[in-house]
Amino acid sequence: MKGRAVRRPWEIGLFWLLVAAIALTTALVLSGSVRVYAGDVNGSSLFMLSSFLSSLAAVLGIAFTLTLIGLQLAAQSYTHRVIGLHTRSIAFVFTFAMLLLAMVFIALLMASYRHIRAAGHPWVDLAIVWFISALVLLVPFAVRTIRLLAPDNIAAALLARLGAKQLESGDTAAVHVRIGPVFDMARKAIVSRDERTLELLMAQVQCRVVTLLGDTALGPQGLAQLVRALGPEFRDLGWLASDRRDIGAVKQVVDCLRELVCQAGGRPDRRPFADELNAAIGDIWKEASARFSDSAYAARLADLEASMNSCRLEIANSLQLTANS
Repeated sequence: MKGRAVRRPWEIGLFWLLVAAIALTTALVLSGSVRVYAGDVNGSSLFMLSSFLSSLAAVLGIAFTLTLIGLQLAAQSYTHRVIGLHTRSIAFVFTFAMLLLAMVFIALLMASYRHIRAAGHPWVDLAIVWFISALVLLVPFAVRTIRLLAPDNIAAALLARLGAKQLESGDTAAVHVRIGPVFDMARKAIVSRDERTLELLMAQVQCRVVTLLGDTALGPQGLAQLVRALGPEFRDLGWLASDRRDIGAVKQVVDCLRELVCQAGGRPDRRPFADELNAAIGDIWKEASARFSDSAYAARLADLEASMNSCRLEIANSLQLTANS
């Protein structure tokens, strides 16, 4: 299993670009450098503001409905920690804040309509800018909400919050909060025999762990904390897959472990991590050998044994190179 490179979702880049554009345009409008409104003609300002307000109310309803659907679907499949990814998302908070702020601001302008009819007043210009901004922000907000329904995107978002700082702090609970839900989803995938979802989740775990192993800020204490967090989780996954008679799932878990052992084995200072995960592979293999001893699984067990032998050879070569260096 080859880990996929971690790519920043395009909607996050678009979101921060829009935030910067909103801040810049707001500053330019307030300073008088940019004008987008020619002035009130026969009560056009009041009509325009009224249209803006009703449109924003409709957009707010769409955003709220989309959020409720996302939360409902997440609540049916995932834990409360995963649901929190929606409500604590900066895109979620800022988009709703922008919608509400624009609506309140436009309502105040309508209430003070007599004082804003002059063409030189900047407040209507600001209302136009904020109205357009609120509408455009709905694009990254909607894409982000939909993305967070996919298991691999959820895993990536959860694991992205795990860094060397949390590992070095020795806070086991904080580490488990970030790792535990991902392995919970993997266990559910094994139980439901969803090998594709398991493959995506293992790829995200592998990708994040490899990144952490390459982080120079991760010292011996953080490495030990990472081993204590991952070792039992991987063992439990492998044993669960064996218990469910799912050889494919066992192979995926072992493949992920093999890649991590080989990556860690390439550096002498990461050798304890490699040794611990290598021991986990041995424990999983023992359980798999006992569970699949029935003659009905002979062919697939032989396939698994061949995979395990290849795994052992690759790990041995990697660890031997590290020892020689």
